[in-house]
Amino acid sequence: MFRVASGVNQRLSTFLFHRRHLTFSLMANSRVSAFSTGSPTNAPFKRVGTHNGSFHCDEALGCFMIRLTNKFSGAEIVRTRDPQVLETLDAVLDVGGVYDPSRDLYDHHQKGFDEVFGHGFTTKLSSAGLIYKHYGMEIIAKELQLDEGHTDVHRLFLATYKSFMEAIDA
Repeated sequence: MFRVASGVNQRLSTFLFHRRHLTFSLMANSRVSAFSTGSPTNAPFKRVGTHNGSFHCDEALGCFMIRLTNKFSGAEIVRTRDPQVLETLDAVLDVGGVYDPSRDLYDHHQKGFDEVFGHGFTTKLSSAGLIYKHYGMEIIAKELQLDEGHTDVHRLFLATYKSFMEAIDA
């Protein structure tokens, strides 16, 4: 069991409340578009791609989380499988067949993929797990208004993976 310092419990409750309502937040606050050849008149600074067609929990959560980061705050979500379009995007998750965090490519479908969270966990990561692995500390620190190096951030990072994210990955 992880002990979280006094005062953090309230922020944790707020964080968990928002997490439970991510679907509504994603639908209400996100700009999601299918690829079109027209030029958008008010294009956001960053664009994040995922596959089109039926959506799944892992990319829906991954898209929600990546937009909570400083780097991709307010990014437009582009749903496509077109490789030429995917190449133009700032980040791609759950499509494209490549996992390369240095290029913000977060797919887990390719043959031989075996990335795990670490810290003693052995479940292979989904696209949401990949985003959480690389951006989870930042997201939690931002929500709690603490530095990423704070012990409560690290504890919550591990506890959230154990109690929530690992189930998404599995």
